Parts: sequence; structure tokens; C-alpha cells
Amino acid sequence: MTKIFLVDVRSFGISSQTQILLLLSKGVNEKLMKRHILLIIIAIAIYLVWIFATYLFEGRINLLHREDPLGRFEYSVIVNMIIGTVIVILAIKPSITASGPLSLSQIGFRSVKNTVVLVTVAGTMGFLLFVIQGPASLNPIVISNVFSQTLPTSVAEVVVCWAVIGASMESFSKNKFGKKLSVIVGIITSTVLFGVYHSAHSEPFNQINMVMILMLPGLLTSIVYFVGRNIYATIVFHNFQALFGVVASVEIERMLQVQFPVVLLAVVSVLVLIIMDKFILRKKSKAFLDGK
Repeated sequence: MTKIFLVDVRSFGISSQTQILLLLSKGVNEKLMKRHILLIIIAIAIYLVWIFATYLFEGRINLLHREDPLGRFEYSVIVNMIIGTVIVILAIKPSITASGPLSLSQIGFRSVKNTVVLVTVAGTMGFLLFVIQGPASLNPIVISNVFSQTLPTSVAEVVVCWAVIGASMESFSKNKFGKKLSVIVGIITSTVLFGVYHSAHSEPFNQINMVMILMLPGLLTSIVYFVGRNIYATIVFHNFQALFGVVASVEIERMLQVQFPVVLLAVVSVLVLIIMDKFILRKKSKAFLDGK
């Protein structure tokens, strides 16, 4: 029996061994492709659910132009924190592994040192762009209130449109288009879907011309995200992009005193992201080593 076994092994030859390796490689690639496709399906489903929730809690009732503290609280917590941050991250977590479609560094969860540096740089850039546009007010309290008001939404926007949709499309297209072109695919997808998402918002942001205009700050955010690869820095920069339009649409007199509940809600939205980062994405995950 031993002699027969040795003859069978030798009879394979180099070409047969190569064929076996190719078959194994093909099987691995097919499995990874299926995971990529599943990730894209999940990303699109998340995006659609998030848009629908945005319409229900914000656009449908024109919340931006109403005195409705409870409505704003529900919108921030349900749509942006629970759906746009917690559920989204839980949904993509299985795809963030050493051999999976996504990695922590790719979607922007990096080290503390990297985050501090890039948040400082992105925040400075964002503030300068805000000032250059000539906003309706540069009052520090007004800016603080509006920044806090828009922050929970910006967190969800960056997580959904860039960390999920953009990174997923980049990862899916990498094998076909290569590393550089796949980044362009991610940028285009994130920018366009960010603009389209505003069709579910209050006036004037749901108008077609405004949806198209909002793709410009979306493009700037895409560049910051795909170049810096830091989700916290991208959120800060992106939120400064949102300030100009919101400051122009609110009554400045109402923003001249610190709105502590709004500020508190903004802080909570960031804490929710940090908790999901540290205790869900990085906990007992090989991807933790990739978040440099």
C-alpha cells in the first residue's frame, strides 16, 4: 500500500500541483467575491433604510424649520445614532477581518495619535473654508450651537456614505480596476449618494438643484476621507462644510445663547461612535492590529 501511494504522488508532476494550487486559489477568490457582493448588498440596504428614516423623522415634517425639541431629539437619536451609527457598524463588523473585504484602517478607524493629528489638520482646513465662504455669522456661540446641532447628522453621514458605501465600493472594485481607480470609484459613489440622500431632508436641501450643489462639499469630504483615512477627522471637516448652509437657514437671534441640550446631544453622538469603535469593532478582532 505504501509503494502504491508513493507512485501516485510522484505521478502528479509539477503541472498537476500547479493546477491544484490554481483551483484552491480560485476557490478562495470566489469566496472573497461572494463576501464583497454580500457587503455591497448590506451597504445599499443600510443606505436605503437610513434615507427612509431620515424622511420619516426629518424631511416629511420639515423638521429643520420647526420649533420641535422632541422631534430633533428623536431624529438625532433614532436616525443618526441608532440607525446611522450603531446598527450600521454592527452590520459591517463581520466584514472587517484580516481576510475580509474591509479593514479598520481602510474605513478610517486609526490610532489615537493619528486621530489627534488629522483631526487638528482637518478641523483647521474646515474652519478656514467655512470662513472664506462668508457665513451669515461668525459669532462663536452661534457657530458652537450650529456645529453641535449638525454633528450627530454628520457622524451618521460619514459612517454611512463614506465608511460603509465608499469603502465597500472601493474594496469591491479593487480587483477589477486596481488600487488607484478603485479609490476614484469610492469617491464618486460616496459623493453622489451623499447628494442624493438630501432628497429626504427638509427644504431647501431636498430640491434637485440643492442636491447637486451639495455634491461639491461631498467631494471635498471624499478627498479628505480617502486621503487621510481617518473617520474622526473626516467628521470634523465634513461638519464644518455643513455649517455654512445651516447658519444661512436658521434665525441667528435664536442661536445667540448656548443651547446646552444640543451640545450634550452632540457629545453623546461622538461618544456612541467611540464606544462602537473601541468595544465593538476592535474588541477581540484581528482587525484591531490594522487600525494604525
